[in-house]
Amino acid sequence: MVKFAPGEASFGLNNGPAGGPTIDGLVTASADGQIRGWTLDPRPICLMRAGLRTGAVPLCVAVTSLTTITGWDDGHVRCHDNKTGELMWTLPDAHVGGVTAIGVAVGGHFFVTGGVKGEVRVWDSRSRRLISTLKEHCAAVIGVEALGDDVHIVSASRDRSIITWDLIRERRVAQHKQRVGSINAFELSRADGPNSTRMVSVGQDRSLSFWDLMQDKALQVVPGAHAQECTCASLSPHGVLATGSKDQSVKLWDFETGKLLAAEHAHCESVRAVAFSLDGKTLVSGGDDGIVMVWRVDIAN
Repeated sequence: MVKFAPGEASFGLNNGPAGGPTIDGLVTASADGQIRGWTLDPRPICLMRAGLRTGAVPLCVAVTSLTTITGWDDGHVRCHDNKTGELMWTLPDAHVGGVTAIGVAVGGHFFVTGGVKGEVRVWDSRSRRLISTLKEHCAAVIGVEALGDDVHIVSASRDRSIITWDLIRERRVAQHKQRVGSINAFELSRADGPNSTRMVSVGQDRSLSFWDLMQDKALQVVPGAHAQECTCASLSPHGVLATGSKDQSVKLWDFETGKLLAAEHAHCESVRAVAFSLDGKTLVSGGDDGIVMVWRVDIAN
């Protein structure tokens, strides 16, 4: 997994003048149980190391300005300090079978987790008290994200469904269904502002499905986007969509039109994660080959 940190995040005790923000701060989490915080400026340098030696594997990650929160296959949620890598707290048994998705509210006052058995759970960030459990998915949750109002969240699952939830009423307000194959990743568009409802999903059917959460049917489906199953996606602030696949390639697309912009054979094994930097000029990909690739994206072209 790869995830860029917020602009104000700082990794490592000796980072920058007076410990200022890390330029192009990035977090990686791998199957060996290790979590690392990096700067990419002027070249990749590891500034923070954390992890476990228990054999547990991180399955998802969310990065805040101060901490890195991860969900693990042992069902626990763990939080590490961005500067020191110190384990700050553990939320035990958040989900039976493993925590497969995690997201933090825009305001930071709550976080959301998804599990192997399809539950979506909302937790208070300070007390880590369980606020609510939402259960309609019948397979593993692959992603959760809060909308800009911090009242609604979106979850997607391998059961092919995308659900929008109202946290005040604790109920589903919308559901979208991918026609064929499980969903592996989704990305909300932030280009339209904090209240944007447009998104894209990718999955087993090798297609790109573009949605508006306010409309029942997909806005557009781009079939055969990859030669094999699509595994991951990331959307830049400039409307460039990056996708990765089991076919070992990374591709760039125009989010508005679905047009292919670029394609590269990126890894020796399946691509498992892609992430754009905050300015959209850098793309990072990670694969089953254990390699993290850093790409420069020419926004003008």
